[in-house]
Amino acid sequence: MVLLPDMRLTRSLALALTVCAGTAEGQGSNGVNAPAQQSKLYVVLVSFDGFRAEYLQRIDLPNFERVARRGARALGLVPVFPSKTFPNHYSIVTGMYAEHHGIVGNSFWDPQRNAEFSLSDTNALRDASWYRGEPIWTTAEKQGVVSASYFWPASEALIGGVKPSITKAYDPRVPNDARVDSVLVWLALPDANRPHLITMYFSDVDHAGHTAGPLSPQVDTAAWNADAALGRLVDGIGRLAPQVRDRLYLVLVADHGMSETSPRWYVALDTLIDLHGVRVADAGANANLHVDGGIARARILRDSVNRRMHHGRAYVRGELPPRLHYNSDPRIGDVVVVMDDHFTIGRADRAPRENGGTHGWDPAVAAMQALFVASGPGIPPGKILPAFENVEIYPYIAEVLGLVPALGIDGHRGRLAALIRTAQ
Repeated sequence: MVLLPDMRLTRSLALALTVCAGTAEGQGSNGVNAPAQQSKLYVVLVSFDGFRAEYLQRIDLPNFERVARRGARALGLVPVFPSKTFPNHYSIVTGMYAEHHGIVGNSFWDPQRNAEFSLSDTNALRDASWYRGEPIWTTAEKQGVVSASYFWPASEALIGGVKPSITKAYDPRVPNDARVDSVLVWLALPDANRPHLITMYFSDVDHAGHTAGPLSPQVDTAAWNADAALGRLVDGIGRLAPQVRDRLYLVLVADHGMSETSPRWYVALDTLIDLHGVRVADAGANANLHVDGGIARARILRDSVNRRMHHGRAYVRGELPPRLHYNSDPRIGDVVVVMDDHFTIGRADRAPRENGGTHGWDPAVAAMQALFVASGPGIPPGKILPAFENVEIYPYIAEVLGLVPALGIDGHRGRLAALIRTAQ
């Protein structure tokens, strides 16, 4: 196995760590690849939260450039609406739009359950009943392929009765190097236990973008830190045994981009409409409103917002542009306000006090487009792809791993592979 600078583990100890991590109560692979699956390829899917596509051109990032030279990069990865963290991480791994997989925001209200989901609520995050669709790790585990996850959103829930065989409970204090080193240990496990699918997550760039804005020196520094972590991962993969190293796909993505915000671009919702009998389930670049009084009052509120606001538009659910794929789920609310780029909306008492950055806008906004870089067997070097929707990643990974994809996905089998083949 690879001997890492600060983590020298024997195979037996590494295997013990795998077993201790826990499997999905007998419904998945139970941490052992089925014999017919041990010859499969490997996929490491890495998310750099909030890494907008433009950063690749603006910031000197030698390790991202190294992966791109070896394979393909896209001009942009188009998020689903709303372009927020949880909906998009879940879309990437399910191949579904938010209105279909049910994670319609970082926070939302479910009127049928009479309950709230929030990314800050650990119990909700681990409750599989909130999630629809089938994550790629569930697809893999059910077909006898070991998977592992280091902090990917939703990986702590038993979705479809299955979690990744190795799952890490989210802890932002874990250093990036430790995350990388653990993944390299997993890739050096014996054939029977080595995960063929690994997902991992880094948040540095998103945090800097929120705090200081996407054009700030802080974002440059965070991107350099992400680049260093990627370099450690790529170097470690290069030291693996050839049967792993030469058969591994490295797929780098982000959930969304980032755009500048300012207190002067904030709209106080309660100066536009009476919020009595209105639940504001989520706010920011978009707002989701659940309204007492049915469709009649929802239409009144929609019209009131649209008469008084000049930098966005309100819709009754069912009226949003079809390209947003954000109409069918009651969790979306009765009225949805979609703001123009840079403008945000919420209650007056929650107005921001400083400039910064955020996301959530229409995916057609260029600043919302995200990172996509991939290398692996059969991907010609130096390819540049047109922008494409992130729901195409699930069927692509299923294809690479020889898995039968779940039914009902919004992505298309073969589409991303065709883009890579035909790209310049």
